[in-house]
Amino acid sequence: MELRLIDRSDDLVVAALPDDVDLFTSSDVRAAGERLLDEGCRYLVLAASPDLFIDSSGLTVLLTFWHRLNDTGGALVLAVPDEHLRWRMNILGLDSVLPITVTLDEAVTRAHRLRDTPQRPEQPVRRIRDAEGA
Repeated sequence: MELRLIDRSDDLVVAALPDDVDLFTSSDVRAAGERLLDEGCRYLVLAASPDLFIDSSGLTVLLTFWHRLNDTGGALVLAVPDEHLRWRMNILGLDSVLPITVTLDEAVTRAHRLRDTPQRPEQPVRRIRDAEGA
């Protein structure tokens, strides 16, 4: 399973995650995301379905995207409609580095704001708690 492209506007890409991002699918998701980043994506919005299952290997893929985008001054924004998954991401500390919204519209708006901000303030490097056991 790969990412499903929803929209692309210059360096901002909106894509949907598959319903399962786990040990068996995360390498395909990572490869698809890396292709988008190699093609010039600097702002990536990923939409999760309400039924998303994501394990630690899937969370590692998201963090890989975040690191690469952050290093180039870009951003990863997640749309996560499932309240329980947002709670798990909060427990892991992911919401302290990743913008996480409830709806896709909110995520796209947030990505546009980040892209259109002339110069983002320098943020200290934050440690992310271990994603194991997610």
